[in-house]
Amino acid sequence: MYQSVLLLKSRDGIMEKVYSCLEGGGPLDSVHIPHSDVFFVREALEERFDCTLSLAQVEEYMKEAGWKDSGDTRKSQEQDEGGRS
Repeated sequence: MYQSVLLLKSRDGIMEKVYSCLEGGGPLDSVHIPHSDVFFVREALEERFDCTLSLAQVEEYMKEAGWKDSGDTRKSQEQDEGGRS
């Protein structure tokens, strides 16, 4: 009897990294999962400019424009305490 296997890959490999951690017992902290804003902005930019962008590119552009990840409180606190250059 034949067995069908459906192989799906996520666009940026995030799902694969998460499942790999779960399967191997590794820490999920080792996988960077961008904020949902990054996904939405990427879709809007790709639609508007008819291009393909990675999540890392979009996140970098957003941070350069002043966006802060709401979950990144440690870095924000360090900057507020005088860590700015």
